[in-house]
Amino acid sequence: MFIDTQVSESQTRRADALKSGLGPLMVFLTDERVVEIMVNADGAVWVDRLGEGQTRTAVCMSPLQVERMLRLVASEMRLELNAEHPSLSAKLPPPWSARLQAAIPPIVDAPAFALRMPARRVFSLEDYVRVGILSPAERDALAFAVHARDNILIGGGTGSGKTTLANALVQVIARDTADRVHIIEDTPEIQCEAPNKLQILVQPGVHSWRDAIMAAMRFRPDRILVGEVRDGSALELLKAWNTGHPGGLATLHANDTRSMLDRVCQLIEEVVYPAPRELVAQTIQVCAHIRRDTTHPAGRRLSGLDRVCGRSSDGSWKLERIA
Repeated sequence: MFIDTQVSESQTRRADALKSGLGPLMVFLTDERVVEIMVNADGAVWVDRLGEGQTRTAVCMSPLQVERMLRLVASEMRLELNAEHPSLSAKLPPPWSARLQAAIPPIVDAPAFALRMPARRVFSLEDYVRVGILSPAERDALAFAVHARDNILIGGGTGSGKTTLANALVQVIARDTADRVHIIEDTPEIQCEAPNKLQILVQPGVHSWRDAIMAAMRFRPDRILVGEVRDGSALELLKAWNTGHPGGLATLHANDTRSMLDRVCQLIEEVVYPAPRELVAQTIQVCAHIRRDTTHPAGRRLSGLDRVCGRSSDGSWKLERIA
């Protein structure tokens, strides 16, 4: 087998340079409790550890250090980062595989970024009960919803643990069913051990969310899972779930279970107005909301678990508390 030693050496040099650039962060990148690393424009390094929340560390990076690191990541990912393209969305290569969102001047005073670490392991619903995020009744209700092939939305704020909870439900699908699972994400975060699965990555300008969801139905899925509902593709997702592909799962940003349904409508109205609220009420069966809580030993708690029961005469959502 022919090996291009020049290419191999170039890759090794880039990898070594990136590792050097990440040097001040290595202690956090290798800490299994760290879920997010953030550097503000003042260079202060903040971390979010499981069960502790966000804390400022003793580490501080200079603007030159931060910008060098970001440019190394951009180069490794074949992306641009300069005054004309001052925002960067990327994923660190293995072994870190962290999701990066970064900015440089002129849109910030000094280089800044947030690194979201991938889940080190999949937490089960039993783990959630053990640490007190779920009650046994809530665990059973969520497992029942998965087995009943309900369409489930998981909502919450940034860093609230939406994807981690989604992974716990995906674990139930993989363990208890033989379903073919079709997963759509822009960053690989859903972890699924089902033997019959297909994971599709959205790439802006190449393969959009709408493209991916519309194509999903041609891959003969039993369940369609979406990492995060972000735009008008929400309408295509509802159509897919409502036409022979129940048992879906998706996450989105929202403040509570009721606003989760409102948020779906807002996203749909990016492509059609008014949103078909009856379709939303008919298609989504369960809304689970999780939020950060610094008073909770686990740092977060389930703040809502409701079944969608249609709409009231005044048009508002009819929700019924589960468990």
